Order: sequence, then structure tokens, then C-alpha cells
Amino acid sequence: MASEGELRELEQLCNGAREFTEFDRNYILLPQLQLPDGCTPAVVDALLCLSARDSYPTRLFYSQQIACKNALNWNAQNVPILQRNWFAYSWNYVASGRPIEVLAQHLKALR
Repeated sequence: MASEGELRELEQLCNGAREFTEFDRNYILLPQLQLPDGCTPAVVDALLCLSARDSYPTRLFYSQQIACKNALNWNAQNVPILQRNWFAYSWNYVASGRPIEVLAQHLKALR
């Protein structure tokens, strides 16, 4: 679980960051997350999974697929979590840690 301080760090990037648990996995909802320059769309809702799932130590899900300069392997599509469908690309070896650092590592794929 994320501490209050860790959630406050994420609040600086997107207002309304909140933590949820579903099926023993911890998620942080990141509403209206600003993506790196060159991404379309530029802002999306995102869901950071700090628990291992789908053979990944952590995952970052998006409310829709993102177009960027890099070719991404969108290997998770319409994944139902917290009563919404989410999308994720293959980006492995991002260890669980401080949520803001995990988020930064996942966003590197979009740069």
C-alpha cells in the first residue's frame, strides 16, 4: 500500500490520485495523467498496479491506447479492473517501489 506521502507525490502530477485494492492487488488511480510530449492523446486516466500480475512485477494501465513515436506491444486490451476496461503495453522489469518512481519508469516507454 502507498503511504499518504507517496500519494501526495502523485497528486502533484494528477489531482485526485487514489488507492484501491481489488483481488488482493493494489492499484493507484491516476485521473487525467499528463503524458510525455508527442503522445496522443496527451492526457488519459491511468491505473498503476504496484502488485505483480500477468508475469510483470508492476504494470501501468491506460484508459485507452496511446500513440507515440515508439512502437509499443499493447498486449493487454480491455482488461476489466475496478469496473472499467484498461490497456497496457509490454514493459517489464519495473520493480515495485515508491509509486512515483514506478510511474516514471513505466512512462519511459512513451518517450
